[in-house]
Amino acid sequence: MNIRFLSLLILFALFYSCDKNEKLFYRFSPNESSIYFKNQLVENEKFNLIEYLYFYNGGGVATGDINNDGLLDVYFVSNQGENKLYLNKGNFKFEDISKIAGVESLGEWKTGVSMVDLNGDGYLDIYQTRLGGYKNIIGKNELFINNGDLTFTESAKEYGLDFEGFSTHSAFFDYDSDGDLDVYLLNHSVHTERSYGSSKLRYERNEKSGDKLYRNEISDGKNIFTDVSEESGILGSNIGYGLGISISDINRDGCDDIYISNDFRENDYLYINNCDGTFKENLEKNINYTSRFSMGNDISDINNDLYPDIFVLDMLPEDEKVLKSSSGDDSYEIYKLKLGFGFNKQFARNTLQLNNGNNSFSEVSQLLGIHATDWSWSTLMEDFDIDGNIDLYISNGIVKRPNDMDYINFLSNEKINSGLVQNPDLNNKDLLNEMPDGKVSNYAFKNLSDLEFKNVSKDWGLDYEGYSNGATYDDFDKDGDQDLVVNNINDYSFIYKNNSREKNLGNYLNIEFHGKNFNLNGIGAKVTLWSDQKIIYKENFLNRGFMSSKSSGLNFGLGKSSMIDSLEVVWSSKKSQKLYSIDVNKTIELFEENANEIFKNNNDNPIIFHDLSNEDLIEYKHNENVFNDFNRESLIPYMISKEGPAIAVADINNDEFQDIYIGSPSFQESKLFFGNKSGKYKLSQQISIEKDYLSEDVDALFFDADNDGDLDLYVISAGNEFSVNSNSVKDRMYFNNAGVYEKNKELVEINQHNSVVKNYDYDNDGDQDLFIGGRVIPSEYGISPKSYLLKNDGTGNFKIDRIFKDLGMITDAKWSDMNGDGIKDLITCGDWNSINVFINKNGELVMDSLFIGRSLKGWWFSIETADLNNDGKMDIIAGNLGNNSKLKPSKEAEVHMYIDDFDNNSRLEHIITYQKKSKEYPIANKDELSKQLNYLNRDFFYYKDFAGLDIREIFSEKSLSNSKKLSVNNFNSMVLLNYGKNFEAIELPLLAQVSPIRDIQVLDYNKDGNKDLLLVGNNSNVSPFFGSFDSNFGVLLKGEGNGNFSYINQSISGLKIRGDVSKILPLDKNKSKFVIGKNDDNISIISLANEK
Repeated sequence: MNIRFLSLLILFALFYSCDKNEKLFYRFSPNESSIYFKNQLVENEKFNLIEYLYFYNGGGVATGDINNDGLLDVYFVSNQGENKLYLNKGNFKFEDISKIAGVESLGEWKTGVSMVDLNGDGYLDIYQTRLGGYKNIIGKNELFINNGDLTFTESAKEYGLDFEGFSTHSAFFDYDSDGDLDVYLLNHSVHTERSYGSSKLRYERNEKSGDKLYRNEISDGKNIFTDVSEESGILGSNIGYGLGISISDINRDGCDDIYISNDFRENDYLYINNCDGTFKENLEKNINYTSRFSMGNDISDINNDLYPDIFVLDMLPEDEKVLKSSSGDDSYEIYKLKLGFGFNKQFARNTLQLNNGNNSFSEVSQLLGIHATDWSWSTLMEDFDIDGNIDLYISNGIVKRPNDMDYINFLSNEKINSGLVQNPDLNNKDLLNEMPDGKVSNYAFKNLSDLEFKNVSKDWGLDYEGYSNGATYDDFDKDGDQDLVVNNINDYSFIYKNNSREKNLGNYLNIEFHGKNFNLNGIGAKVTLWSDQKIIYKENFLNRGFMSSKSSGLNFGLGKSSMIDSLEVVWSSKKSQKLYSIDVNKTIELFEENANEIFKNNNDNPIIFHDLSNEDLIEYKHNENVFNDFNRESLIPYMISKEGPAIAVADINNDEFQDIYIGSPSFQESKLFFGNKSGKYKLSQQISIEKDYLSEDVDALFFDADNDGDLDLYVISAGNEFSVNSNSVKDRMYFNNAGVYEKNKELVEINQHNSVVKNYDYDNDGDQDLFIGGRVIPSEYGISPKSYLLKNDGTGNFKIDRIFKDLGMITDAKWSDMNGDGIKDLITCGDWNSINVFINKNGELVMDSLFIGRSLKGWWFSIETADLNNDGKMDIIAGNLGNNSKLKPSKEAEVHMYIDDFDNNSRLEHIITYQKKSKEYPIANKDELSKQLNYLNRDFFYYKDFAGLDIREIFSEKSLSNSKKLSVNNFNSMVLLNYGKNFEAIELPLLAQVSPIRDIQVLDYNKDGNKDLLLVGNNSNVSPFFGSFDSNFGVLLKGEGNGNFSYINQSISGLKIRGDVSKILPLDKNKSKFVIGKNDDNISIISLANEK
């Protein structure tokens, strides 16, 4: 009997052990860990989500060793009940000592928590932030000073930290490098009449809801914190809905910066430390757009380039039914209105700001596939599987979804009998019952390196579905990997053990910091580690997770590396130390007193390109006229009316200096500038050109049209706002008459919105002929315009030689010899289109039906050719939309656009769809579709009836089959290598896919004989579904001579070209200087640094 019992016990232990190690993370039950904490929320009529909009934000969690026994303890925050402090007894067993410790923090309403030794006595204290002085909630922030005997004394008032107001969280760091820990107090707001209006409201201070910066005076002999917010440049208004805070040396100058994520309309804040005790709020100068409902954030170097990246969470659902049931981005009109009020661009999705190392950030969350994780709170950026790459953990869920469209409709729609309009006496409980549940899975993403992430939530055992808020990581069992702790609403909190070491996934190094003065734990220390040609950079800050914090110390995952070559630590005092040849799989201690070197700022490294825009070389600004394409065609993906300026470059007067024509938008005169030896460009008045100020110029070409030895000018007219019968959409040609350009009034009329003009003597008769690409038919996006071959009679008179009726919406073209017969062929690309090659056979252009580009359907914007692999054949570079988009078309899952007059009102509608899990969904939501198709409101009165429907459940099969259908299967920009009989498609590097590529230049910047690429683009005039495509700051790709390219980091290339770039053209034969045209912006000029 005893033997049998023993066998069963052993068998149970084996199963238990296997279960604990099956996933990367094992979640302990309360009975195993003895942690029975639960953040239980109880709504009542006086205080609930209706009365307090952050009722369901949950509570934070903090970790740290409160008794210096080497084991990390845990403190949980309860919004309404008692906080709990658990003493780590080892082996994931914990003891509740909250009551005897005196840290239960009784009463409502607690939010975030930090464990930090703020008085420098060697023991961790606890700072608890609260909501207070609002409605019936009474309470001030609390500071529990550690007595060193497992008890604490509440001392917030004595230290000047007993703030009463709308506190969210705190961050402790030494911003002024004086040896003690200061604190940034993150506060939030609630909606009042003062919450709405201009962005100038951010400069009006509010004592209850405005953020605070407190300077620690302990180094001056005073145990007190002093409010230095205003003098330090910290904003503190009631429009700052602060939900997330991270500290990091973002620009790597040795001083600690601050990132604040603000909910609702106010910008996030990026405070750059001036290294003199003050900050400069620089977000709009460095970041193009942010999340709209910014929540938790974290900062870490995800691509190991030594620059910290910023990840901010939002509430975009991944699930199609939830997505179409929820409110999301503003309409385009409201979006533009907010921009007019002075707010930055914001979109409802997670954002990953990739630090370019030159005070610019490229937002790449959609490129990485981490943009949609639903109602997200904590993001933890840490190497959980110790392979040397930063992974992501995200906590999720909300008890009730107040952004549910049926709930919003319930509040406002007078047609709903049970709704609030007809029943104004409904109580808060009734309203809460109308909100759907917001339970959703937590997420984990594994970093596969090279900016590729994989959703491993289930594989790692982290896919708990509930309401998880505060979360952080720490090594509770000291085994060299990071465990997790999570605070949940209405459920037990979780402790997860990380099994990376048990699974032998990699080696590690733990670092403990011993600072000086009153920063004994070395908060703010930065460590760079070199191992096996890999460089890892981390920072020792406590704020990790929503309203949460971790202990001091860093963990480096090393993968299979068995030795650390070197390690450098930089302390907040800017003292530094370097160590060499360090063994792995151990904990080392670093002491500030051993740091004898002074940190040197290495941000002034040599760069390849210099921006000359500030040297006033040319005085011109493109001022786009006001027109909203979406008012006519609300369902198209982006505007067509804003694709200028046009630019043409040539030496018109034969003085060996390049001259520049700049084609303007409607209601602005186009200009001609002459170059000279000073490097500046002088305006040449051209009356005939300037008279055509109503035309919208999108392309231009200098060429000798009449064979008289000088350069004439052809200008492409566009403007989606004009009808096809308008003179404003007629192309123009100007003959050069001794330097004066006179309009050719006999030019063949082509009345439509065109895109491109390219010249070549395709019929070999000694004069220059033209290809004219048609962009769109105004108000009929998607219907193929005509494209033309214009034959020159030798005197500059052109006639139509061929009309291409079904070539589609053309965006670019190029004449180039693709088959090596000495005659140039025609290559075209377009919108919802393929790349086509027309072989020139004795003046007749014949489409190559076998060309690989025929099968590559995309939103192509640009084409260039060059011999990229040095084999004597011309290859093709094609600029596409890129993959930093919600849409990811493939041959298996195409994106479609159905075009028809679905409601018989004599206007076309455009139904764009994408495929997901074998279903096809419209990108437009119910409101956007029913605005154009009113009958859908009858078919789907409730949003829940519409949400999650396949397109064929919304439209009949007959209506879809009768419509015109366009498709795309690839958004990658790429090169097509010419092997003679066939071509090979090679995608450009990942960071060339961050935005649409609108123009391409081929150069050899390093003179190694290989062709390099300079790519420009962006498009911010897009539908709210897409947000803004503007993450391209100018991409420089180094050619390897075989058709492959490598991305040159922006900090090395020196490129920081902001805006919607339409053109880039060389200003010299060596391609060392370029002029850049940007829509609704100034002209830019850049130059190779070594030839400036």
